[in-house]
Amino acid sequence: MRLWTAPEPAGGRAGERQEEALVSLIESELVRAGLDRSTIRRDEPVALPGAYNPAPRRWDLVVVEDGIPVAAVGFRAATGPSFGNNFNNRVEQILGDAVNLGRPYEPEALTGFKPCLALCFVLEDCESSAGPIQTRRGHFADDFGFPEGASYKDRYGIFFERLVQDGRYDAICYLASTPSDQPSVSEPRDEMGFGRFAQSIADRVVEIRKLREDSALDPVEFGRELAKRDDLGKVILGITSTPRGLSAAEAAVIEHRRQLVARLRELALADHVTETKMHNALGTSYWVFGGQYVGIAARRTLMPLDQYDIPLVCADRSLHIVELKGPDCKVVRKHRNHLIVADEVHEAVSQCINYLRSLDDMGTTLQTVHHNELGLDYDYRRAKGTVVIGHQDRACPAGVTREQVNQTLRSYNAHLSRVQVLTYDDLLDSAERALNFEVSETRPS
Repeated sequence: MRLWTAPEPAGGRAGERQEEALVSLIESELVRAGLDRSTIRRDEPVALPGAYNPAPRRWDLVVVEDGIPVAAVGFRAATGPSFGNNFNNRVEQILGDAVNLGRPYEPEALTGFKPCLALCFVLEDCESSAGPIQTRRGHFADDFGFPEGASYKDRYGIFFERLVQDGRYDAICYLASTPSDQPSVSEPRDEMGFGRFAQSIADRVVEIRKLREDSALDPVEFGRELAKRDDLGKVILGITSTPRGLSAAEAAVIEHRRQLVARLRELALADHVTETKMHNALGTSYWVFGGQYVGIAARRTLMPLDQYDIPLVCADRSLHIVELKGPDCKVVRKHRNHLIVADEVHEAVSQCINYLRSLDDMGTTLQTVHHNELGLDYDYRRAKGTVVIGHQDRACPAGVTREQVNQTLRSYNAHLSRVQVLTYDDLLDSAERALNFEVSETRPS
């Protein structure tokens, strides 16, 4: 057990000053261990790729080499008086960070490039945290290896030891600090001391660097590998730490999305393709419908009797219901001397209007229930709808041009207030135009 006093920068609360001092010490130790100071980012915390949390964890210190994150250090602390509740909360947070960061690197091509995950943890060293506590009989905790009467200081040490043994964390610095204006800091476990902690991070960074050099992986290839995942919106955050990494990630994601649009085009023109096949191909790719949407609702059955194909969530929490029909459905037909929309279009629009009416009738009541019981935070009062049906290369009657189909749909949509009708080619053309614009915007001038 080593005792030392951490330097304290002036100003701020004591906890914030101590955290800042420790982060500064970690930076200095990493430089002394051989890392280039220019690769260490701590003034602007960087969010690394996460898989489960829509608000990714922003790490206190991140090491980025050539646009690729290679180490992430998080700072956590536990203070009194409620050490019991604090222990449970910190365990869940620390485990959550490890699981959230680890999943994007599960593919074989990326496993070796998972950033070194490190934790610096400070426990308030006082009688309540260091004294023995009674283990409650009959709880599962009795079987998890905590000795009888183990203090919270001991329990944290056992917990951290398991995290390292199981590979959840690559390095952990465990410190105990006395509650005073000039705190004395001790290291309850030698194997989790400050010096070894910094060296472990540096060693792991060297391993990743060598692996990257041997495989000739650059930020572009790294972005392409990450872009193969379905949860692109979260994964993209992992390589936006530098302009080069950001550009590579954007290019990789846009290319991946363009490939999806191309596959959807082929599918829409293939024989015997139903709305179910189109739905499965679209999956969770809500971006196809435009940039005003932030995701897909967690449930497709928000109102009794109704199940939506794709309930899009807008940035203002309102819903936009997408009703998919087959790409081989008729879109227009001749009526006397003019074109009108086909019966399939009328039926689909009426179905969508019924969905909106149910949201209007029951949304106000169920919005509160869904918020309290299901944790869903949607605004049902301003819902709109879109019907995607047919393809102009398949559904045009003999002698009818695409321009005539477009004019017929425009006239029909002009008389609808909350529902619009699109063909699959309209939808995919719009998505591809947006991607072409993004590519031109991301190209260096």
